[in-house]
Formats: sequence, structure tokens, C-alpha cells
Amino acid sequence: MAYRAYQPARRNRRRRWLLIVLTLVAVIAAIAFLVSRQTEQRGTVEFYAAADASSMMHESASVTLNSALERIGPLMTRQELTRSLSDVTAEAAEADSMLDLEVPATIGREYGSISAASGSWVSGSAEIERVITAIMDGDLTTGAEIELQNALDMLRVGDVGYQQFLTVALVDVETTDITIPSFGAVRYIHMEDPGLYDAQNLVLKIQSAYNLAPRHNVGIVGMTVPEPIGERGGIPLVPFSETIGLQAIVTNEGNEAESDIEIDLLVVSVDTGESITDSRTIDPIEGGAATTVTFAELDLAPGGLYQATMTARIPLDNDLDNNTWTLTFIRNEES
Repeated sequence: MAYRAYQPARRNRRRRWLLIVLTLVAVIAAIAFLVSRQTEQRGTVEFYAAADASSMMHESASVTLNSALERIGPLMTRQELTRSLSDVTAEAAEADSMLDLEVPATIGREYGSISAASGSWVSGSAEIERVITAIMDGDLTTGAEIELQNALDMLRVGDVGYQQFLTVALVDVETTDITIPSFGAVRYIHMEDPGLYDAQNLVLKIQSAYNLAPRHNVGIVGMTVPEPIGERGGIPLVPFSETIGLQAIVTNEGNEAESDIEIDLLVVSVDTGESITDSRTIDPIEGGAATTVTFAELDLAPGGLYQATMTARIPLDNDLDNNTWTLTFIRNEES
């Protein structure tokens, strides 16, 4: 009976190949572990940086809200209040967007707690802006207190969630190679002044503040271009020039932005009865702001007597006494 010859060289080669394969597997596994570790560490660092920036922005928004609610009353204008509430909503939303990132599973609880708090703050601030605006506009009377209370409660839920993030989630973090920021104590509802966040009190303050109700009012004043330099028979005399025009200064004297403001021009020759008409629709004007409209190169004969009228029109104007400007003038002859 024949036996296969013993071949130690072949067995050694197999052992070497097996050792090489095992070594490669170990190396690949070690690399994968290190990459995973680095990715996890990078994700954790990015999360804490984003959470820190988000919390600071929420803190800024909470201060703005607190200041706005404190100042509601006869000395605060509607523009100031609406601008402040809009800033709070925008800042809270931007802070929340900073948390829109992927995080390692190992910090899922930390991420979940601060994300939940931020989401409540965003919803609450947006609701407060909506409800207070509706109260100022008179669109919300019945149920105003309940709706405002619900909005304030959303902020309180966010405050509680953030406290859990600070006192529970962060306390249990086990890490030695990552520096955790010193997060601030963010609160939208300031505990030292609970009456400020009483829904019934806020509704009464808003409803009793006349200056917070919407007022629509545009005014207009005009001038000739060039301007009169004297009088003839008690009538303003406009010096002769190559061209003559009329300029209107339109002011939004209300507290709401106005759009589709129509400016009408009528110039009548007292001598002949002939008239010139023109109209412009100008860009929106914020409350308290003004803009200039020019009607240039009007066909007015030298030596003529004219009456010019310019009128500003908007829907629902609360004061029509300042909507029209009129001037009778003489255009001087060429000297």
C-alpha cells in the first residue's frame, strides 16, 4: 500500500497564507474601528458645537421676547412690537435649524432632549406672534386668552425639556476626549416675573393699548420744481426754467406698511380750462416712512395761472384730511 509523501514545505506555505489572511483581517478590522471611532467622535464634537450655538441663539431670542412683552403699553408702537415678535420667531427658527444634523447613536438621548426643547420653543414663539398679531388686529377676541395660554405653554415645555438636557442628559455623558461646552440656562418664560407671562394680563394690556391697533393713514405735501421765489398779486410765482415739474412727498403716517399707494395729479389752467392728468402707483412704504414722487417736464405755458392738485389714495384710510395737496401758482415768463 502506497502512502502520500510528507510535504512540510506545502503545509508551511498554507500556514503562512492563513497567517497573512488573518493579519489582513485584523488590520482591516482595526482600521474600520478607528474610522468608526473617529467618525463618531467627529459627529459628537459637531453636535455639541451646534447645540451650544443653538442654545445661545435661543437665549438671545428669549431676551428679545421678554423685553417686548415688558414694554407692551402706551409707549410701545405697533411697528416695534411686530418687529420684535418677528425677530423672536426668526431667531428661534434659525437656532432650531442648527440642530438639523446626523449624530452618533451614543448621544441620541442628548440630541433628542435638546431637539425636543428647541422644537417647542419654535412652535411657541411662532404661535405667540400669530396670536398677539390677531389680538392687535381685532381678529381674535373670543378665545384669545386660551390661545395665548397654549402658546406660552409651548415655551414652558421647551424650558422643561432644556432643563432635562442640562441636568439629566449631559450629566450621564461618559467621555474623556471631548470637551462639553458650558451651556447657558436658557428660559423663554422667566420665573422671576411670572405675571409677565400671564395670558389674561397680556390680552388686557394688548387690547387696551390704542397705539397697537392697526391705523392706515397716508399724507401728501408737494412743491413745484423749481420752487416759487416770490409772489405776484399774492399768488406764488415760479421762476422760468427750461422745464417745470411737481414733486410729492408721500408719508405713511399710520402704523402698518402700505402698498398700492396711488398718487393722482391734476393741473388745471385757470386761463384756458385745459388740464393735465397723471397717476403713479408707488412701492410699499413702512409705517412712519416717506418717499418722493416726481412728475417732471409738465407742459405749462410761461405766464399762465395754474392750480395743481395731488392726491394720495389707499384703501381704508383712517384720516382723509391729509390726502390732498393743492397749490395755485403762476409760471413766470421768460425774461
